Amino acid sequence: MARLEIIVRRIQQKEQESHPLKEKEIPDLTITHQLSIMRSRELMASSGHYETLEGLLPEMRSDLKVGGFDEPTGYFKPMCFVPIVIIHNRLVDTPPVSWEDLLDRWWKGKIGASSPDILRKLVTFYARRFFGKEADRLTSNVVFDGLPIDVNLKVDDGRLDVGIVPLPFSRSSRNRNVSICWPREGAFSLPQVLIHKKGAGDDALRISEYLLSDDVQRYISDVGVMIPVNPNVPLPHEVEENGLNLFWNGWDWFIAGINEV
Repeated sequence: MARLEIIVRRIQQKEQESHPLKEKEIPDLTITHQLSIMRSRELMASSGHYETLEGLLPEMRSDLKVGGFDEPTGYFKPMCFVPIVIIHNRLVDTPPVSWEDLLDRWWKGKIGASSPDILRKLVTFYARRFFGKEADRLTSNVVFDGLPIDVNLKVDDGRLDVGIVPLPFSRSSRNRNVSICWPREGAFSLPQVLIHKKGAGDDALRISEYLLSDDVQRYISDVGVMIPVNPNVPLPHEVEENGLNLFWNGWDWFIAGINEV
């Protein structure tokens, strides 16, 4: 029986790793939301060592497909999407209702986001797509420090007025002082994808099928508070209440944008 090897890599502060292009170095299956891997899609495709997954795994839910979330080349199979939203301390007099509100210099130093490069790059990319030359008015107002849970805690106890966090970190807080704002323009979206090596063993496909199954996708939605791709699984209630309002213009747009930051 062939040995199944699983390697787990922690999120690093400096997000610089690209995916290998030499056949012997490529894992059979990669599960990632790392931007530095997704940004190298064209190189991965031209290497000839990656498998397109079109037709091999279940179809994506229709509301996401209509919104352009199905990766067109088939090299990435989305497993879920993580909405990035705004939280604020409930005692803030005039809380933000949009990303545009966070351009105001009054917020400088009062907005927190986690410090690993992945979120800094994501915020920078989306800010440029929203505000063009004025994007730095948003990013310069933000203090990038710690992890998402640290941002939640600081907003909860009033050290920060506002936070930019993945949706899972908006649902609750220690002192119940955190309220969520689903931005008027739409939440930012971070994809989590499956990537297969060409000629990968059957285990890679079985694991991928399991991760897209009703049971796992229900856990992703209910407990993980992320957007499932399985059409049989309801959306998290926060996503449903906000009409699946995500700012997204397709994968080519996304990859071109993250290659600029």
